[in-house]
Amino acid sequence: MSLALLDVRRLGDAAVVFDGRTWQTHLLPPAAAVVADLIEELNEQGPFTQEQLESAVRVDLELDPGTPEMRDLFRMFKDIGLLGE
Repeated sequence: MSLALLDVRRLGDAAVVFDGRTWQTHLLPPAAAVVADLIEELNEQGPFTQEQLESAVRVDLELDPGTPEMRDLFRMFKDIGLLGE
């Protein structure tokens, strides 16, 4: 899905993602919003791989992208269209 159909807005520390294709709205808690910001930054530079995302999460956010929680977050981002397949 094209990210152009998604509208991501900050709401305090959280974020709201609106999918213009399905008209669904998703509220991201603060921790997820930080990762979503990183994904948006990577998207501005062009297409990126899962490995590049994981490296950015590790280096920029100092988080382990291999934890079950991060894998669940990546899966959720794929489901709502923030990450490609």
